[in-house]
Amino acid sequence: MSNSHSTAPLANYWARLLTPAGAPAAPRARLAAAAAALPGYVFQYLASDLAYGTPEYAASGSFAAVLPPWLNDLSTVTPDWRWTAADNAASAARAAQGSAQDSWLQANVPGQTYSSDAITAIQQRYANGVLSPEVFGASAVATMTANWVNDDAEFARQRLGGANTDVIAKYRGSNDALAAWLGAAAGSHDSAALLATLQAANSAGTLFVCDYAPVLGNVAPAGLVRSGQYFAAPFALFAVSGGALLPLAIQVDSVGRGYVFTPQDDANAWLLAKLWVGSADAQWWFSGAHLFNTHTVVMQFAIAAAALAEAGTLAADHPVLVLLKPHLAKVFDINTAVYNLQASGSAGAGIYQAGQFCDQFLPTGRIGLYQIVSNLFADYSFDAAAFDSSLAARQLDTGNLPVPFPYRDDGTPWWNAIANFVSGVIEASYADDAAVAADAPLNAWFGAVQAAFNHDGVPRYTWTPTKAGLKRSATVLFHMAAVQHTAVNNSMFPHWGYLPNGAFAMTAPPPAGPGVTDAQLLASLPDPQAQTAYGGNSYYAWPIQNQIDFVVAGTSAVDDVAAGDGSLASLDAVYAGFAAGSGQAAAVAAFQAALWDGADSASARIAQNQSARIAAFRQANPSAATVPNSVSYYYLSPAVAPAMNLNAPVMNGIQI
Repeated sequence: MSNSHSTAPLANYWARLLTPAGAPAAPRARLAAAAAALPGYVFQYLASDLAYGTPEYAASGSFAAVLPPWLNDLSTVTPDWRWTAADNAASAARAAQGSAQDSWLQANVPGQTYSSDAITAIQQRYANGVLSPEVFGASAVATMTANWVNDDAEFARQRLGGANTDVIAKYRGSNDALAAWLGAAAGSHDSAALLATLQAANSAGTLFVCDYAPVLGNVAPAGLVRSGQYFAAPFALFAVSGGALLPLAIQVDSVGRGYVFTPQDDANAWLLAKLWVGSADAQWWFSGAHLFNTHTVVMQFAIAAAALAEAGTLAADHPVLVLLKPHLAKVFDINTAVYNLQASGSAGAGIYQAGQFCDQFLPTGRIGLYQIVSNLFADYSFDAAAFDSSLAARQLDTGNLPVPFPYRDDGTPWWNAIANFVSGVIEASYADDAAVAADAPLNAWFGAVQAAFNHDGVPRYTWTPTKAGLKRSATVLFHMAAVQHTAVNNSMFPHWGYLPNGAFAMTAPPPAGPGVTDAQLLASLPDPQAQTAYGGNSYYAWPIQNQIDFVVAGTSAVDDVAAGDGSLASLDAVYAGFAAGSGQAAAVAAFQAALWDGADSASARIAQNQSARIAAFRQANPSAATVPNSVSYYYLSPAVAPAMNLNAPVMNGIQI
């Protein structure tokens, strides 16, 4: 398999995009005329990308809803905010793994045979001959493919320890609302018994929901699903029982008030309903939990900081820049691989642009994806999206959700350590609120971010020039760029790399009711034995290969400067702009101790959490050959975990 665009577009995808051969002259000249010499904000994508029509979609038009600001031009960003030679080498190393994975798949998928049982065949189709044990290790492949959504417990665990933890929330409707919802549905198995079960859980405070309609629900009604593709916004209910979260009901078509599937339906129907939830989860994750809630949001702060720094307004030794730059730098390269305002067509264009990855492999294509991003941005609140605010609003604390929730449990020690570190730096840098208000460069930075977020008049971010306001903004941003991004990024390979956990695209309409045949179940996911012509060649498992390529490319190695290597010297090097003996340097030392030293350190607490989760799983599943990634959940470990497949445990910032 070649790495060229004509044969394997994603095996070396990021590297190809980040070193473009050039861009068409017209869009480059058009944007260059309007772009400043410094990094700046652009509030609309290229007209050629916003336009859509038949036969790609059922209707024609130009996407006009609000979108978040983007970077004007990567060439305006100085090298100290860009990928380094080491970063490019790490990306190339991962690309080589991707190419080896592609070659292994093409050589091993042909000739595979599968069970006559459709559910067993589903498990085999996306494991046997697909994921290379030579590239990822036999143990890692076995763990990925043995633990998938056919198991109700694993299906539920992936809402808590998978790649997308943004959706699940405590159900806050009334018992009457449950009755009205079920009564309006197209049916269910034993509706009276189901309603009684749901209402009992709700009365006990143990009912939880994954409702995909707020983010995905208006895409299909607006006609923004590609012709011949399939899309749904499910509504799934879960309950805590026996110390575990388990699914009770799934309405795949919540917009159309479709049938409500339950574990009492035939096995094919119940699995297919879960497959649709997994696919919807991947759609929300792709544009939302991952690329919007981390990449896009963090870039708003980075654009302003880089522009002011390059203009000489924000000094390199400004304490807040010293604190945050390690966690903001490098976002520009990868975001240009998402959308490149200096390119249209194929040369250097990002995955969100016409004819690129989203148009090829997502059911929404780029236009439906823009609608999803717009849904997220329209009512966005930076403070509400914060780790603590989000968990509280969704009532996911241990009192309400008394089951292992790895993102919450392992993220909390990080949140506390980061909050204390930020507070220490701010206290050492500003005597009082008046000092913050008098800091012109700081206010120029955060004021520019506020203006960008709120460019259409909607108050998404409010800069408060006080010590408390600065601490809050810096803590949320630091955690979002390092810990939150790691949780949604590094987990993508173990979860979305095994396609049944979250197919980037389903290949048949959603089920209308029970009685799903084997043929219907198998037709709902891409057939690995099918061949696709591309670039003059023919490939097996083309959509499967490209989903794997995407998550492989996005999990290359990065420098880990969020936690360092355990030594104070490693963190002192990260925050070298703080003078030795200063209060800020003392805050760095306290941060190092909070991460690494003693039984109450973040590293110790996270290791304890992991051990407890694994022990509980083994006790409940004594015959299990592997421990699911949703249980071990090594992603937030300060220490390097070999199973990360080249990644650092917690990233310095968003560079992949």
